[in-house]
Amino acid sequence: MSSGVTRRAALAVVASALFDAPEARAEIARAFPVATPEGAVIRNFAIAPALAPDDLPGVIAAGAAKDAPILYVFSDYACPFCRLASQELDLLLGPESGMRLGLLQHPVLGVGSANAASVVLAAKNLFGDAAALRLHSRLFETPGRVGADKALALAETLALAPARLKAQATRPETQAVLDAQVNRAIALGLRQTPAFVLGGYAFIGWPGPETVEGFVRSLGRCGGLACPDATK
Repeated sequence: MSSGVTRRAALAVVASALFDAPEARAEIARAFPVATPEGAVIRNFAIAPALAPDDLPGVIAAGAAKDAPILYVFSDYACPFCRLASQELDLLLGPESGMRLGLLQHPVLGVGSANAASVVLAAKNLFGDAAALRLHSRLFETPGRVGADKALALAETLALAPARLKAQATRPETQAVLDAQVNRAIALGLRQTPAFVLGGYAFIGWPGPETVEGFVRSLGRCGGLACPDATK
């Protein structure tokens, strides 16, 4: 499955790496001096409130915690670090986790990634968040080249009506959702995956579950990714 719109979405992501769009300049400076447990600096910055992902269509919701902050995750199904992030984030979710996930598509690695993303968005549209989440997770759990064929084959194992998904994935409304998510990632300056938005801040790359848990705690305590008393 390959449509002009999915090709356009993939090319838009590639173009974003070459041009500095004015709306992508939400990043001014590193917001917090945070690092992984191994000492690697975590790139992070404040985002313009108007660019927050809350209003995006097609967000896949995950997590049982109620009224908890949402960690938005922009990922690509061909990205190995996204695979690791997906597996480790699953371990953090639960009623007492203090966080929820909002899963978004950012297929930076080509048309195959964009087509797989379209199938997952079609599952969200036709069958809801739980079904889309199962397909999303299965794509990251299953090795092999990413594309529509793989996504549809996995959908069949999940009894998600691959013929219906294939038709829905190429419809203009599904492609409009993919374009909206990709364009928001570009506007935010998120040119790599995985990338995350939590509260009013973005951070790039998977820093590990302990660090993410710390970000969520700090957000609750002081509204940022780190609190002043924790950075001394």
